[in-house]
Amino acid sequence: MNAICKRFSKRLYLRQFSSRSATAFSYESPDVKPFQEIPGATGKFALPYSIGNMFLLKSMGCSMYPFDLRDFTTALHKRFGDIVRIRTTHNKWGVFIYHPDLGKEVLEIQAKNPFRPPVDILRIYNDKEDFSQSLATLNGEEWAKLRKPSQELILRPVAVSAYVGTLSKVAEDFVEKYQNGGKIEDLRSALVNYATESVGMLCFNRRLGCLKNKPVIDINLLEDLFDAIDKDLKGMGFKPYRFFNTPLYRKFKQGADHIHGICQTEIKSASEKLENAKLEGKLEDYLQEPNLMYALLCHPKMTPKMVDRTIMDLLIAGVESTSNTLTFLLFELAKNPEKQEKLRNEIISVCGQNDITKESLAKLPYLKACVRETMRIYAPTSPGSYRRFEKDVVVGGYHVPAGTEIAICFQNMCEDPRFFKSPEIFLPERFVRDDNTLTEEYKNTNPFATLPFGFGPRKCIGQRFAENEIHVLIAKIFQRLEVSLVPGTDLVMEYTYRTFATPKHVVPIMVKPRDNKI
Repeated sequence: MNAICKRFSKRLYLRQFSSRSATAFSYESPDVKPFQEIPGATGKFALPYSIGNMFLLKSMGCSMYPFDLRDFTTALHKRFGDIVRIRTTHNKWGVFIYHPDLGKEVLEIQAKNPFRPPVDILRIYNDKEDFSQSLATLNGEEWAKLRKPSQELILRPVAVSAYVGTLSKVAEDFVEKYQNGGKIEDLRSALVNYATESVGMLCFNRRLGCLKNKPVIDINLLEDLFDAIDKDLKGMGFKPYRFFNTPLYRKFKQGADHIHGICQTEIKSASEKLENAKLEGKLEDYLQEPNLMYALLCHPKMTPKMVDRTIMDLLIAGVESTSNTLTFLLFELAKNPEKQEKLRNEIISVCGQNDITKESLAKLPYLKACVRETMRIYAPTSPGSYRRFEKDVVVGGYHVPAGTEIAICFQNMCEDPRFFKSPEIFLPERFVRDDNTLTEEYKNTNPFATLPFGFGPRKCIGQRFAENEIHVLIAKIFQRLEVSLVPGTDLVMEYTYRTFATPKHVVPIMVKPRDNKI
């Protein structure tokens, strides 16, 4: 049976992600233009080690301190077009892609283990503390060795759907806190608690108390960790914390130590329970319910150190990305009451006032469209996906040498009226297949214009859990509550990128109980 499953998985993988090999070319071929002809940095703008980029930033009116990648990529597109060549911070060349057809070309080039720039401060922290590296810091075969067993347990729809009942209980507790209505002063903070409690159930199979004001995790330390990562990512090249403990590194380390300590405690507890279960002959009983921690510890290719880094990655990334997406989504639904009512009608027609199940989630296309439209307007990462190939390739008719870093700017595509008519308007109907309320020009016609979870072997490992986490909470909220903006709220949400898209300011929101007559 295992052999059959492996063969089926391999065939499915090849059908999903394999494509033609990179286009063959000759430097003398009239059909392939040389790399130097890609529009972009020349002259002083092409000077190495960020010097050229300093001149380029200034010439385009972009700020260097603080550096805003979103402004920079937008300015590059405006000046040079859909494919742009510039210097990177490491005396190499990089290419930025702004058209979904070009993005498709890049993403469909075969790459066994696609490259992604590591999170430097986390990599250095792991080295200094003698920890294993994680999915966020690894590339190549080392990344694949850690990714494959984790992917088997987290990305499979059947495995993740088993958590819907658990998520429903967490969501119910969240809604109970606001059942009498009122004002949520800081929506994102409230949703961080929900996301932490939910991801804690995935990672540790137990409640962390985040919805009862007795959290195991110090949310402030988690915030400090993300602030430090953000500042590090926006730095220009030199990393002084490699050599001594800077204030930035100390801030990061305090948060990372806190999360690592929790992971260690939980792994030790889970290991002891597993051993006791084995001794008592009750191991099968323990593994009947969904339990990611136990499954990882029992996996023959996972060591305790590998489990620790996987759990830490899921916890950190899952809390930040999910809470932010939920904040943006509820803001848009509060701002667009007609969309909220349409969503509520769908939820009630499918679920009534009953619990949310995996079967009911499968019948809520408008809910899923609302999430997709939110992730289009507020693209989770900036600028998008990265690739770096070990062989020369051809993109857009240009020769791109091996080792060139390629950024596919989904964020810019999502804001481009060529691909999404009236991109500033919240229109979930764009993503509803059988919806006839919009003309075809409003519909999303190119699947490579928005890929919020990435594409191929390196797509977000927590995608399916995060989607369920969001879908369940939104369904629970609108079964019983109505949300609206606080009077005087700016209708344009200002946001920035702190690893993930994050609101710039505190987001308050009004909550009112609904008449539950169906």
